[in-house]
Amino acid sequence: MQQFNRMEPYFFIKYKTKIFTVLAISAIFLGLVGFYGIAENPWSLHPLVCTLGLFVFEWTDYGDSFLLDVATILATATTSFGLFAIVFSKHFNNWHIKSIQKRGYNLLIGLSEQNISLLETSYRGKPTIIIEKNKDHSHIDYFKERGFGVKALDANKAIFGLDLTYVERIVISTSNDRKNIALGKQLLNLIQHDKKQSIYVSIGNRDLSVLFKQDVISNDKNKNINVFAFSLYENMAKRLFLEHGILGNQNEIIETSEDFSMIVIGDSELALEIVYHIAFLSTIPYENTLTLHLIDTNANKFKSKIEKTFPNIELIPHLKIEAKDVDTETLIFYRDEVWKSKNLTNIFIATKNEEKNLEIAINLQDTTYIRDIGHKIFKTKVLFALYHNLGLGEEINKNSESFENFYTFGNISETSTREILFDEELDSIAKLIHLNHRGLEEIDKEEMYKNWLETSPHKRDANKTQALHINIKLLSFGLKKINSTKGYEELLLLNKKLFNSKLENATSIEKELNKYSIDYFPSSFDERCIDRVARSEHNRWSAFHYLNGWSYNKQRNDEAKEHNCLVPIEEFSDDIKDTYQYDLASVYYIPNYLAHAGFELVEIMEEKK
Repeated sequence: MQQFNRMEPYFFIKYKTKIFTVLAISAIFLGLVGFYGIAENPWSLHPLVCTLGLFVFEWTDYGDSFLLDVATILATATTSFGLFAIVFSKHFNNWHIKSIQKRGYNLLIGLSEQNISLLETSYRGKPTIIIEKNKDHSHIDYFKERGFGVKALDANKAIFGLDLTYVERIVISTSNDRKNIALGKQLLNLIQHDKKQSIYVSIGNRDLSVLFKQDVISNDKNKNINVFAFSLYENMAKRLFLEHGILGNQNEIIETSEDFSMIVIGDSELALEIVYHIAFLSTIPYENTLTLHLIDTNANKFKSKIEKTFPNIELIPHLKIEAKDVDTETLIFYRDEVWKSKNLTNIFIATKNEEKNLEIAINLQDTTYIRDIGHKIFKTKVLFALYHNLGLGEEINKNSESFENFYTFGNISETSTREILFDEELDSIAKLIHLNHRGLEEIDKEEMYKNWLETSPHKRDANKTQALHINIKLLSFGLKKINSTKGYEELLLLNKKLFNSKLENATSIEKELNKYSIDYFPSSFDERCIDRVARSEHNRWSAFHYLNGWSYNKQRNDEAKEHNCLVPIEEFSDDIKDTYQYDLASVYYIPNYLAHAGFELVEIMEEKK
């Protein structure tokens, strides 16, 4: 995207305050020096009065004085410039907005906290137009002075005055989900050309998000527009699990069939997203049972909300959800037996109040786990949400002595960045998975983009959850992915070599995939690691479908959300056993997907060294 040109009007908008301030200070300084120099009484206020009079064109007969001549010119220039800025500032702003629209630009609707963070972290110096209904919003002048074009007008009216030909990304994030949806629909109708564009619509309510995907994205006739429904809390949860594994500090569980457990505190929208991600990310090779404890003042009410939002979550075989109502303000809460749960990998504290989250975390440290921490046997990760941590979270995360195993997450400014919001890395892997389940080494990016836009939102989301689950699959082989600057061919060679070294017989597996038949369907999924991991992929796929309201039926019916593969993989009948090749391929071709997306595989133990 092009940067601004120095001849453009935004430079006047950006520097007008500085110009006015420099002129005024210079005039006052020279005026005071000059008038005090000719004053009969040095303690008189008359020189100050005369200096201020210069700004309103009241010129005193001061005789022959170079300093006062310059002060008079500067004061006159200051007043004239101020009047000019007031009268013509609207004209300059409109001129600036028109100039932005002549090439690729971004459009952000609503100065929500999320959009403010996005503008600060990712859009500085890039042609951007902001629409904000509230004319008195504290950030309007702030962003005008930093080169952004700002329309202080109702979005429904403002967008009709824009040329949308060159807009590249539109982010809609007002405080109202329904308004965001309406604006998204309106913009889709207004865009008539066939240039590639993306529209991101903030929808916090999951039910409304599902409707938007079904009614708008699925029926979008303009196939060059990539439409997304996103949620701040969903992005927080994704970032959380990309940074902190589902098994916390107890990765060794993945090599066993031991049950494990987690705790979620809070009934916020963020807590709901955490539960959603836990449900499909916790499918691991030995099908370990996860008990998810909800403990809070209104835990049972929150459990009912989970079951309403994800109506078939109880069908997920490996997941058990238990709720217990305990007042978080009492000592009983911190002495409950739940804190001693077997293989407790993670505790997530996600109430709506960040001060409460911090208080619970500190009390867990000082009360519940004080002995375990003191004896260096505390292994559980305690993760608590601080939405506006102002650097506190970073200090806590770095302090391994006082806050060992305690971590913050959910910082709005860190979540509302281009990388997290637009999710380009995750999307690139998801697109490769969808287009290229056979791991082809040559990819037509134009075809991949077109194919992705023609894919239903449900399948897109399924591919994204598969992309998120890759970290679990890699952990099963003792590997992880890291960003790399190496070229694709080198990455592919390195990734395949390391990954294949972890397989029992890579050549044999590739032959199976190239010429798959049900004869290759495993008689036991515990003999080869890759079969166990492929089974976990089937379980991930099943969990995703259950979370989205699907159920089992012998006859597949997508409109009724019924699927014939929603059974344990060992129970596959002969007529669906051939689908196992997709689960197997989803594991075997991970090196290919990651190489295309710019990731390198490394040994976990080696990286620690």
